[in-house]
Order: sequence, then C-alpha cells, then structure tokens
Amino acid sequence: MNKQIISMFSGQGSQYYEMGKELYEHNEQFRYWMDHCNEIVFPLIRTSLIDVLYRGKRKSEPFDNILYTNPALLSIQYSMFKILKGMNIQPDFLMGYSMGELHAAVVSGAISLEDGIRVSVDIAKLVHEKTQPAGMLAIMGSKSIMIRYPDLFRNCWFTAGNFRENFVVSGLPHTIQNLYQNLNKENIISQILPVKYGFHTKLIDPIEEHYKQIFKDIRVVPPKIPVISSLQTGTVQELNGDYIWKAIRNPVNFEQTVERILETEDYAFIDIGPSGTLSTFVKYILPSDSGSISLQMINQFGSDLNVIQKLKTCLC
Repeated sequence: MNKQIISMFSGQGSQYYEMGKELYEHNEQFRYWMDHCNEIVFPLIRTSLIDVLYRGKRKSEPFDNILYTNPALLSIQYSMFKILKGMNIQPDFLMGYSMGELHAAVVSGAISLEDGIRVSVDIAKLVHEKTQPAGMLAIMGSKSIMIRYPDLFRNCWFTAGNFRENFVVSGLPHTIQNLYQNLNKENIISQILPVKYGFHTKLIDPIEEHYKQIFKDIRVVPPKIPVISSLQTGTVQELNGDYIWKAIRNPVNFEQTVERILETEDYAFIDIGPSGTLSTFVKYILPSDSGSISLQMINQFGSDLNVIQKLKTCLC
C-alpha cells in the first residue's frame, strides 16, 4: 500500500474495563509492554493497572477513576503502537485527541515513556484534588443545535467537534444530566461520557500553575515522527508542556484537522485507541469519493486478534 499512515491516539472517554484483555492474554508483545508500563505506573498509584483492567470489573461497568484511566490509556496505546512496529508498519504521522496528544508525544519520542506516565498520573491527581466535578456529553447532531436551543446549553461549554453530526459539550454534573434528559425529549441522541472533569473548559484552570511546575523537569526533544495537532490543525513544531496544556484546555478541532489533512493526499488512518471512536469519526468525515481509508486496531466488542489481522492484511 502506498498511502502514508497516520496513527491516532484517543483521550479521556474512550476507556473501558477489560480493554485489550484478549491481546494481553494471547499477544506476547502486547503483554510485555503492558507489564512494562505497569512497572512504571505501580509506584505512582500504588495499584496494579493490570489488576484494575483485567481482574475485577466488567467492561459494561463505568471506568471513570481518572487516577487509573489516565495512565491506562497511555499504557494501552503505547503497547498497541508496539504491536504496529512488530508488524513492520511504520506511521508517517501521529495525531492525538485531547490527552491523546500527550500519548502521541510519548510515542514520537519527544517525551520519554517514564515522564509521560508520570505526567499523566500527576494531571489525574491535580484535577481530582483541585477542580470541581464535571461531566461530558457527546451529541449526535450539528453544532447548530446549540443555537436552536440556547437555554438548554446556557451553562455548557463546547469542547470538541468530531464530525459534522457529532460534537461534545462539558458542564457541571447536574447541568449535563439535565441537558441529556432535555435533548432526549427533543429526540436528539446523546451519550454521557465516562469523564468526571471539565477538560477543555475553564473548570480545569485551577491546575494550570501546578501543571507548569510538573513540566519544568520534563526533558523534551524533537519528535522522531511528525505529530499533527488536533488543536492547531497542523503539524506541532514543539511538543512542550505549554502545548500539551493548550491541548487539554482548549476545544478539540478533530473534524477541521482531518479535513485539512485530506486536502493534501490520500492517507490510511489507524486508530490506536481502545474504542475505535476516532476511526469512526474519520469515516464520517471522508468524502464519498475519497481514496483514504480508516482502520481500527481494537474495540469494546471483542475479537481484537481478528481485527488486528485484518488491519495487517489491509496495510501489508
């Protein structure tokens, strides 16, 4: 295949219990890197991520403890990327979504795995200790809904544009719950995401100064693989702490980013994330006559080994 490859990394909201379980049990490479990440995470949270993910809750139960979800998402996606490398599939670009921008920075080599995991845990601790609880709601419909129903969205913030008929808003928990119920009355489909904090809004501003202190000791080098920004809709020139902060503080411009990419040539988009949501977003964005393709590596429906084999068949 002669298309350039873009690997995509998802953020908060894409996680679930047992994500990657089939791979952990049957893929030696995945298990090796998950165990390696677990060794780094364990002293930071005093809990085994492997136990949290695979030896307790079922995937149908909400997985929303950010102290676990933040490092788990980085560990899962780092390990998935290692599977890609094991198949001799080398992405030409990386692209992150929200906290996925930190994951992309780690995979690119700009930030070490150890530092990336420590930052993800420190961010989790900060938002838990210093910000008020919030919620996120994914809405199936055009952003114009916010204009049609201004009263319903009065105390909400627009946080992400995924594709033409899908966007995300954030707000305080009771606001999001009321919005969900009222949209349902209007026959507008929405889904409350397993995210308990107000990323991409002023609700996380209380952690900014503490966050900057964390990054003072982080060594950042030029990425070995170019990283495309879902914040700036272009290539990131410097993957430093200021950029990562902007990526988790400001709205995600995923739709605009993909549309801009598609203006240049055809690509193969590979969703490294556990739920396959980013690959779905891309499929909705692709024009009907596009030569680009969108693929996923795993999802919450199982058969991960088969999905990865299909991906290998498509790309190799």
